[in-house]
Amino acid sequence: MRIGVFGHVGNQNLGDEALIGAVIQNVRRRYPEAEVVGFTRRPSDTRERHGIPAFPIHRMNGRARPWPAARTAVAGSGRGVAAAWEQLRSLLKRVSLARWLVRAARRFGGLAVGLPAEVGFLVRAYRNLRGTDLLLVAGSGQLNDYWEGSWGIPLTLFKWALLARATGTKLALLSLGAGPLRTRVGKFFVKQTVRMAAYRSYRDDDSRRCVVALGVRGPHPVVPDLVFSLDVPLAPRAAPVRQRLVVGINPMPWFDDLYYPESDPRLFGTYVQTLATFADWLVERQYTVLFFVTQLVSDPGVIDRVRGLMRASRQLTEPGQVITARVGCFDELLTVLDALDLVVATRYHGTLFSMIRLKPVVSIAYQRKSLELMRDMGQAEYAIAIDELTPAGLQDRFLALEQHRGEIVASLRQQLPGVRSALDTQYDRAFAVLG
Repeated sequence: MRIGVFGHVGNQNLGDEALIGAVIQNVRRRYPEAEVVGFTRRPSDTRERHGIPAFPIHRMNGRARPWPAARTAVAGSGRGVAAAWEQLRSLLKRVSLARWLVRAARRFGGLAVGLPAEVGFLVRAYRNLRGTDLLLVAGSGQLNDYWEGSWGIPLTLFKWALLARATGTKLALLSLGAGPLRTRVGKFFVKQTVRMAAYRSYRDDDSRRCVVALGVRGPHPVVPDLVFSLDVPLAPRAAPVRQRLVVGINPMPWFDDLYYPESDPRLFGTYVQTLATFADWLVERQYTVLFFVTQLVSDPGVIDRVRGLMRASRQLTEPGQVITARVGCFDELLTVLDALDLVVATRYHGTLFSMIRLKPVVSIAYQRKSLELMRDMGQAEYAIAIDELTPAGLQDRFLALEQHRGEIVASLRQQLPGVRSALDTQYDRAFAVLG
């Protein structure tokens, strides 16, 4: 048997990588002799990280994304050819016909070059997928056109759904997040992909409603995030209460122009200033503050910015009272989480990872998925929508979290087995499509 695991992974996001890892574990648990192969954005990263053969999911696979440092360098080079090109573009913008001709030429040129390359890639992808019995699309928010537009993730999923049909491969969509869907083209691609799946489920009610609104007939089961099914060492029992509690803060570049689909420096600036004010408040109250990341490329810069805004960073504090954790892989992240007493997380999987390690967490919800997660786990009162975030509101939510930490840990410990049982049932149903 040959089983494929599909994901838009390879961008150093530990949440997405944990999804792939969870599916691989559960495949091997049920079919230890099966050949498991990956279909991802960066096959080389998948081979190294997960130890399985892997193939690219689109022909641009492997091209390095222009992360902040690279973008800054490009933006600052305004000399020579770059400056001349900018002047030419500025001139052409003044002439409507010239502007239209330039756009048409660019599109035609891109099509002329890209179409043969795309056909060649699809032929190779067909060969790579052929002989695969089941293709499992591993969770995450893959049913959306917000992050990369309709011609990004939605088109890629649609192409692979067609390839699965052409090769006779069963397609299963496992605990996917859906939305936002804002374009007709994106909605079309997502609708057709879901319709072609032999099994599909969604990680929360909001995602289910998004797909139902497209007119796709049921069933539409809601099953928890796949990371809950990841087999990790048991979380250690809570240590005796320390004189100084350790509070983990997990930020993200929300509305930062170097990462987020939309840019708003005012919103991003207010967000990081709020975290800095909150961290200073923790230091004044004699907590130890530990910053940690789950996205290894984009999040460290946000931590640097928050720490730069903190008064405690410019004043004398006790050594080790403000720490930035070194995280390079999932195992290191677990070690960091196990050393925490309380967590304030913005990343969705920063919140979820904290739960599976039995850590009380305040979730700063940048999308509805975080609110849904907290509600489903009985922790809704400790979630706060990011557009309602204030230093005072965050402090109040944190104090309530600290006051009820024992009850929260007991509640999580009681709920997690049921969540994992629901995921076990889902794997059984997904594999049942093999007959």
